[in-house]
Amino acid sequence: MKKYLKFIIPGLLLLVIFGWLFWPGKKSETPTPTTTKKLEEINKIALADRPFVTLTPRADGKEVTVTIDRVENADSVEYEMEYQAAELIQGVFGTINFKDEPLPVEKSLLFGSCSKDKCRYDEGVTGGSLTMRFDGGKEAYALKSEFNLQNMFDREGVFTSKDSRATLNVGRTGLPNNTFVVITGTMGLPADVDGEVLVGPYSFLAATSPTLKSAQLSIQSKDDLIGAKLMFWDGKTLTDLKAEIAGGKISAPVTGLGTFVVVK
Repeated sequence: MKKYLKFIIPGLLLLVIFGWLFWPGKKSETPTPTTTKKLEEINKIALADRPFVTLTPRADGKEVTVTIDRVENADSVEYEMEYQAAELIQGVFGTINFKDEPLPVEKSLLFGSCSKDKCRYDEGVTGGSLTMRFDGGKEAYALKSEFNLQNMFDREGVFTSKDSRATLNVGRTGLPNNTFVVITGTMGLPADVDGEVLVGPYSFLAATSPTLKSAQLSIQSKDDLIGAKLMFWDGKTLTDLKAEIAGGKISAPVTGLGTFVVVK
């Protein structure tokens, strides 16, 4: 028997080795390739080089019109509006080709959906965000801003930006009770400014632009406001408001809705 052991033992060892190498359940030792997704850079380009973008609500607050102007080094833009409707987050997406649609471009974005002339509106919309990806120029870039949709009756005449830094108080009777106002960061400037932009721009827009009486606009800043100016864009011209500085805020009486920016 012993004379056969020298053949049996090596044979068993070979079976064990072959079983380990070719057993069906054995996992491959080949490493799984991994991919890394590059994070999108948002709002990296200089403020002066960004397009000027505003949101204006429809009279009933069921829709907003996005207006895009002062676009340089871009042939197209992909837009993505996300908004909060009650407990749900909804979205509106699309693309604009500036070769087909000359500036300024306007696009209506509905808080809901329409099919065969029948529309379903989302209820309880209070605000959201707008992301825009510009392409076709020297380098693609992405911008994002946030907005609030507020109603005169609900707010009792006090409208605030998403970051709570800009406030417009029109008083309890400054606008009709059913007026909707969209407050948003405009991504870029409405016109060239002299000096450094400290805060803003912020736009306060409604379906109409009535004259305001006893309205006050205030913007808070973490920077030193001594020597700063509060400027107002009414859609045509940029003017310097007679502002006061106190308690880290710059404030001024205003007579209309529009875009506001703090410059030093």
